[in-house]
Amino acid sequence: MTNGVTRFFTLLLNFLLCSSLSGVVAGDARFNAYLKSYALMQDSIAIDDLDESLDSNFQSQNALRLIGSYFFSSASNIEAHYELQPVYFSNYNPFIESGNIGSTIAVGANQYRLRDLNPILESYGDHIVVLQNLDRLNYRHSSDAGDFTMGRQVISFGSARFINPTDIFIPFSLQTLNQEYRIGIDAIRFQAELGDFAVLDSGIIVGEDAKKENSAAFIRGKNSIAGNDIEAMAIMLDEATLLGGGIERAMGDFGFWFEAAYMFYSSENKNYFRLSTGSDYAINHDVILMLEYHFNGAGESAAEDYLNNINKQAYQKYGVFLMGEYYLIPALSWTLSPLVIFNASGFFNLNDNSIFFNLSSEVSWSDNLYSDFGLYLSAGDKFYLNADNSVISIGSEFGYYPLSAYISLLYYF
Repeated sequence: MTNGVTRFFTLLLNFLLCSSLSGVVAGDARFNAYLKSYALMQDSIAIDDLDESLDSNFQSQNALRLIGSYFFSSASNIEAHYELQPVYFSNYNPFIESGNIGSTIAVGANQYRLRDLNPILESYGDHIVVLQNLDRLNYRHSSDAGDFTMGRQVISFGSARFINPTDIFIPFSLQTLNQEYRIGIDAIRFQAELGDFAVLDSGIIVGEDAKKENSAAFIRGKNSIAGNDIEAMAIMLDEATLLGGGIERAMGDFGFWFEAAYMFYSSENKNYFRLSTGSDYAINHDVILMLEYHFNGAGESAAEDYLNNINKQAYQKYGVFLMGEYYLIPALSWTLSPLVIFNASGFFNLNDNSIFFNLSSEVSWSDNLYSDFGLYLSAGDKFYLNADNSVISIGSEFGYYPLSAYISLLYYF
């Protein structure tokens, strides 16, 4: 990012902080923030047929997010979010060395940002890195016609609960620990209210250096008809176009959703289709069960072909991260008490029979203080040597994910 923009953002944050603390512009400026600290232990990963393994790893992931807004009027405001992430790795630094397996850190890709800060603010050897992320910087104006937003903002689509085929702009991977704020991208967006439940949403995403290959445009319509929440969209990319949509509705005591997207290329890349469909059911006020099926036409049917995905645009540019084709995802949400919530989900790769489980609980200690406790479990074939013992290959998608356990402390102010 240029020095001028960096100075502007620094001045903006200082202004918002001083204004909110001094009360000089009380009612016009708002400032809040959070502090998060995660302690994560990842187990070692064995390699079949070799007396070797990838070492276990301890991580201390920390985050300070500063959030500021200034309201010119009830109809217009500016918003800015800036986050610092000091991270410690006991064995390696995946932002300096390659080979980070089972990454739990979300980093914004500058492909969908016109200009950006260097994500690595400072690095100290192979064990400590300080990341930074200018995650929001936008102006918003509301009128009777609709809402206009320009700048770095959140753009996400989809009705499915776990995997969204229409959501292609930097979705979170399965293991990302801090998913409270979706990563911001640079865009000009207008959302027009066409009725009580109808919305026409359109925008232009301005990518790195405003180049065509890094940018996109979209138009989306959403309406509620006879209890059905229906949406349809088109996303125009440099070498491809996505057509998709979805529906949500109640079916008796069950909730139902369906979402699908078809990506077709103007070049020789392979077209593909993705869909997610599922249902949820509330056993009582405290327990909700969910089940989702996902088909990933961009993936491969055999584990030995997963490495082919690395060079596909679907994985490099368009938000696909699952390697196989067929998935089943059961989940449970259980409110144990007003202060404790337990969540469990499982991602079953039906092609290679590998499984990834996510078990977590959230505890509220006070209005501002929370803790998360979590466990990542996986099962399936790990790494193995090929026939001539010269190359280490992937046995399954989730089998090589390390056993991981974490605990966190979250404070909001």
